[in-house]
Amino acid sequence: DDEQPRVKRKQLELDVKRFPWNERWRTQVATPAEDIRMTFEQIELYSKDPKQVVEHILSTPGCPPFPPSQWTNLVQWKYVDLAKVLESAHSTELNPKQSHVIDDKVELSFRVSKPAGAIRSAADHNTAFTMFIKALAFVFPQQWEEYSEYHLNIGRLFHSIEPIFHSRVIDYDRAVRNRVSVQRHLRVTDPSQFDDLRTTFLSSHGVGSRSTEFTPPVRGRPRPGSSGQYKEPCHRWNRGLCQKSEAECFYAHCCDRRGCRGSHKRPEC
Repeated sequence: DDEQPRVKRKQLELDVKRFPWNERWRTQVATPAEDIRMTFEQIELYSKDPKQVVEHILSTPGCPPFPPSQWTNLVQWKYVDLAKVLESAHSTELNPKQSHVIDDKVELSFRVSKPAGAIRSAADHNTAFTMFIKALAFVFPQQWEEYSEYHLNIGRLFHSIEPIFHSRVIDYDRAVRNRVSVQRHLRVTDPSQFDDLRTTFLSSHGVGSRSTEFTPPVRGRPRPGSSGQYKEPCHRWNRGLCQKSEAECFYAHCCDRRGCRGSHKRPEC
C-alpha cells in the first residue's frame, strides 16, 4: 500500500450562486468605496491558499517584522492579537522548535509555545499597533490611511483618560477590530458603528469594565465612622496593597465582605 501513489480527494466545487446570501454579497462587493472593494478582492485572492501567501510574504526582502501566526490572520482579515505581536518584538528565541530522538529511526519534533503577554499600557499598545499597521499596509496598502487615523484616535483616547482606566481603551480597541474582522464592510474610523462599544468599555456605567477596584466610587451604605460619606470599600486595602492614606484614597478603608464594612481588613473579618 505504501508504494501506491497517494490520490488526493477532489474538492467539490461549490455553487455559490445558490447561497441565499449570494445576492447580498454581490451587492455589498459592487457598491462600496474603491478601497473597500480592493480589500474584498485581495481577501478573496489570499483565501485560496493563506499558508502559501504567508510563505511568500516571509520570503520577500524587506517585509515588516511580524509573527507568522498573525500574518496568517491578517491575510484572511481575521482578528490580530496585539499581545502576540508585542511578544514577538521582544522575543530572543531563534528556533521555536525542539526535537527529541527516540532511537536511530525515530525523532520527534515539536513546536514550543509560550503564553503571550498582555497589552498593559498605552506604550505597549502603541508599539504593537505600529507594527500591526506596517504589516497591514504591506498586505492591504489601501488600508494604511484609515488605520493610521484610527491609531491616532486611540492615542487621543489614551491621552484623555486616566492611566488607571487605560485597560478599558485597550478592550475597546479589541472589540472594534474584532467587529470589523467579522463585518468587513465597516471602517474603524466610523464612530457611529461602535457607539455601543464605547458605552460598554469607556463609559463609567458600561458593562465592559473587568475590575471593580478601578471603577469610580458609587453611592452606597455609609461605612461606620465615615460621617455620612458614601464610598465603596477599597479592595486593594483589604489585600494590603493600597499605599494611600484613608484621606487620599477614593475608596473606604473598611472590610469589603458583603454586609460588614467594619474597620478591619477582610482576612481579619
